[in-house]
Amino acid sequence: MSVLVRPPRPPDAARLGEIHVAAWQAAYRGAMPDAYLDGLRAQDRARWWAEVLRQPLRDGDVRRIAQVDGHIHGFVLAGPAGGDDASGAGEVFALNVHPDAWRIGVGRALLTAAEAGLRDAGFARAVLWVVPGNHRARRFYERHGWVEGEAHRVEQVHDVSVEEVRYRRRLRGSAAR
Repeated sequence: MSVLVRPPRPPDAARLGEIHVAAWQAAYRGAMPDAYLDGLRAQDRARWWAEVLRQPLRDGDVRRIAQVDGHIHGFVLAGPAGGDDASGAGEVFALNVHPDAWRIGVGRALLTAAEAGLRDAGFARAVLWVVPGNHRARRFYERHGWVEGEAHRVEQVHDVSVEEVRYRRRLRGSAAR
């Protein structure tokens, strides 16, 4: 089985909304309020995705989706880091895979694409933020060379406050930005 990674297109918005909701409901159960997760609607996320895909890419932005056998199973969004990491770091903002496609290489292909895109944009290092209770994601990132840092934050994510911990990684072969 081969995973094809490509930029998303506007017609992908509906499927990306489905993936977004399914991934969150599976990964964040117990870390976010059940009522919030149960209230997520793919149509709402599809509208959000349609808006995202209408926006032009900024310098350093990475948007990719992963397909297996012609079906989209995941997405990654990355770009210049904000906040305390804004000085020369790239950031993986979101990497979500439909639960039906966990452990088949989709996440690895998306993470590799995000790291390559950030490296190609000139970032020497990258950060990402993970919900502490999302042990599956934490193990995944650690297996792929990401290291937990000391920074923690509470972030407003789609209408809910979420505690997060920062992970870091050097991007090999990058020209320092």
